[in-house]
Amino acid sequence: MPQAGRRRGVQSLLVDPYRQVKLGLLFLVLNCVFAVLILGVFGYYVLDIYKAVSLYFQLSNQESQLALQKFFWPLAVVFGLIALFVLSTLYISVKYTHQIYGPLVSIHRFLDELLAGRRPAELSLRESDQLQDLAEKLNKVASLVEGR
Repeated sequence: MPQAGRRRGVQSLLVDPYRQVKLGLLFLVLNCVFAVLILGVFGYYVLDIYKAVSLYFQLSNQESQLALQKFFWPLAVVFGLIALFVLSTLYISVKYTHQIYGPLVSIHRFLDELLAGRRPAELSLRESDQLQDLAEKLNKVASLVEGR
């Protein structure tokens, strides 16, 4: 049952945009560094093999171009897989941080209400959210404080 005031669509994934984007960018930079390293090493060795084959078999210019085209597809596949890896990691980081930062924002508001001496509304999280156990314990603490 959706709660009132909840955002929908892509905007709903960014609960705390600054922190989520910061963490997502950290993952993205880390993935890009390793992607460039992997592509560089793989590309270097493919180019080295191409040069060795071209020299060893004394290929003509046309044969050399044909051999180079044969090496192009493995490099394109590696590049595509690396791009897919980076994009999937970015998606997972946004989705997972959404499941953590959303509850943290709700817990923060709940504790602010409790510390201000007001009875906060029961803390309820989405089923997909992390920190469910913590939310249940905080609800119990709030009812104990209210019972005093």
